[in-house]
Amino acid sequence: MQNLKYKWLKKAAFALAAILFTTSASPFAVSADYRYDNFGNAIPSQYSYVAERDYNGLQLGIGAFNTPTDLFVSEDGKIYVVDAGNSRIVVLNSEFEVEQVMESFLLDGQEVSIKGVTGIFVHSDGFLYLADKDGGRILVADQDGNIVREITRPDSALLTESSTTTFLPRKVLVDSRNIIYMLSENSTQGAYMIDANGDFLGFYGRNEVQLTWKRLYEVFKRRFASEEQRAKMQNFIPVEFSNFDIDKEGFIYTVTAYSESPATDEMVKKLNPLGGNIYTMRFMNYGDMPDMSGGAPVYNTSYTDIAVDEDGFAFALDAYSGRVFWFDDTGIQQAIFGGSGAYLGAFTQAVAVDTLGDSVLVLDGTRGSITVFEPTYFGEIVKEAFLLFNSGFYSESKELFEEIVRMDANYDWAYVGLGRAYYEEGDWETAKYYFEHSGMASSWYSEVKEELRNKNMKENFTAIFFGIIAGCVVLIVGGKLLFASLAERRKHSAVKEGER
Repeated sequence: MQNLKYKWLKKAAFALAAILFTTSASPFAVSADYRYDNFGNAIPSQYSYVAERDYNGLQLGIGAFNTPTDLFVSEDGKIYVVDAGNSRIVVLNSEFEVEQVMESFLLDGQEVSIKGVTGIFVHSDGFLYLADKDGGRILVADQDGNIVREITRPDSALLTESSTTTFLPRKVLVDSRNIIYMLSENSTQGAYMIDANGDFLGFYGRNEVQLTWKRLYEVFKRRFASEEQRAKMQNFIPVEFSNFDIDKEGFIYTVTAYSESPATDEMVKKLNPLGGNIYTMRFMNYGDMPDMSGGAPVYNTSYTDIAVDEDGFAFALDAYSGRVFWFDDTGIQQAIFGGSGAYLGAFTQAVAVDTLGDSVLVLDGTRGSITVFEPTYFGEIVKEAFLLFNSGFYSESKELFEEIVRMDANYDWAYVGLGRAYYEEGDWETAKYYFEHSGMASSWYSEVKEELRNKNMKENFTAIFFGIIAGCVVLIVGGKLLFASLAERRKHSAVKEGER
């Protein structure tokens, strides 16, 4: 803990220096990290990640990067940069030292240009999978630049010549079974799935058309429209994925560049093998809230990439704002950092993101640089707390959540974590307090109230039991006395009537 605090003091001092420098020497304002609460309000937060350094081609001694399009960190910690404008792949080690510059690729003895490559994935076996959009193919190369396989559009009855099944690879990844997943330009059916033999297996995990009142009205109008009118109406087409990543357990994470409502739509997904979204926190904001300055809401979030670290935490990169949205493995939004501008930690054209250990790397396509974000002390304890919390170690996470609250009293999920910890320990009153304070744990709050009712019943059972018995005795005796009194009155009245 002491080492973490030392690191935090160092990084906090760096962040303060960055703020003072940029606010005095740059027109771009710097603010602390932020996130959204359950009501969609942006809340300032402690810094969770701080940009500590960046690298460009000139610094690395290999000449300036020219419109790089992607970066990938392999399992052994090597960093691969697709330097598309220079038709090369640059390989760096984990210390950001140049290990290799792959400028020549050979296919059947003939040199092949990779200028049209927009995406890269490095498999655990060391082979490079390159998404060549201009060439309409996926190239598989070894570490020496020899292309060992070329995958073009599969010959399958499942594929048609329509625009929704174009084969223009933009991004590619491979799972542990050697199944290739490919995102194609202008394809709205989801990711292509291609097996090790090059056979097409089908599409995976496409977006659904978001249902709105406007679209319901359009559907209603179609029922009464003529064929000519229907031809002029807008078709409802799903939005294509902009990028994806895969974690060590085989779950695929996707991001979408456009949504009419990023606050409620599934712009960031964690997909199971069937392609269903298993992010459970559907009420969370998966993008920035709308700009209302013009009257009508305008949603500006445009995700361009996503990266998943070894612990299942996802980092979604917004090309519009240059910000990185940080989520845990259940979809809880942890923080938002980065930005747009000309200072360290901000970007002109953010195109790719990946993780290297605890570091987050962001590639700027215009400036041709890689920015390295490191977690602060606050970011480290947030991550550690949620790792314990999501693994069911609620009591063990309590101390960390208490530290988070001390540093950031607005961190709603820290109160949820504390409430759950005290709930597990049987301290219902304290758990109720924290759940109430969080404002977002209604189900657990209901459970706590039920436990408190049960507790009160157990503690006061004897008094309640004998109270009920005493009440029953009083009712019985009182009832008998009342009936006896009424009978006596009726008898007395009857005697008087007889005397008359």
